[in-house]
Amino acid sequence: MSFSKRLIQDKRVEKFYKEYMEHPFIRGIENGTLSKTKFKKYLIQDTLYLKDYGKVYAHAFLLAESIADLQFLHSCIGVVVSEETNMHIQYLKDYDLDVYKIDNMPIEQANRKYLDYMLSFADEKDMKSIFVAAFPCTLTYEYIGKELKKKRNNRENFNYYDPWIDAYSGLEFEDFSVKSCELIDRYCENITEDESEKLIQIFLRACEYEMEFWNMSFED
Repeated sequence: MSFSKRLIQDKRVEKFYKEYMEHPFIRGIENGTLSKTKFKKYLIQDTLYLKDYGKVYAHAFLLAESIADLQFLHSCIGVVVSEETNMHIQYLKDYDLDVYKIDNMPIEQANRKYLDYMLSFADEKDMKSIFVAAFPCTLTYEYIGKELKKKRNNRENFNYYDPWIDAYSGLEFEDFSVKSCELIDRYCENITEDESEKLIQIFLRACEYEMEFWNMSFED
C-alpha cells in the first residue's frame, strides 16, 4: 500500500475528517447560514495563511531532486498564490478588501502557530517531513469540498458559498491533490514502519492545527 493511501485510510485521520464535516463553520458553508462576519474573518486569516503556506512549498522546492518534482512544486506555489487566491479575491471584493490590504493585517495566534509548525520542518531539510506537514491542508480541503459538493448537488437554492465549494471540489484542485500524493509516495517508497509512523504523527498534529484554524474562524 502506498504511503498516501495508508495515511488517508488511517482511522486516526478518518476521525479528523468526520469532525471537520461536523464543525459549525463547515456546516454553515454547506447550508449557507455561516455569517458573513465569520467568513470575512476566515478570508483574512486564510489569505495571510496562504502567503506563508507558499513558503512551505518553496522550502520543499529547494529539496527536489528531479526536474519533474521541481516543476510540480513550482506549480504548488502557483496553486497557493494564484488559483486559490483568485477565488479569495472574488470574495474579498464583497468586503472592499484585496490581498494587498490584508498583507499587513494582524495574524491570529492559531494561524501563526500552524504556519510555524509547518515551517519548523524546513531546518530538517527532509522533503518527506516538510511535505507531510503541509499535506493535511491539501487532502482535507479536497475531502471537505467534495463532500459538500455532493450535498449541494441535491439542492437548487442559491448558496453564497458555492464558489468556495466549487474551488475545492473541482478538477484542478483534485489534480493538485493527486499529484501531491504521487510525489510523497515516491519519496516514501522505501521508508521503514518507524519512519512511516513518525510521518503520520506529523500529519496528525497538522490535522489538529487545521481544526484549531476552523475553531478560530468560527469564534466571534
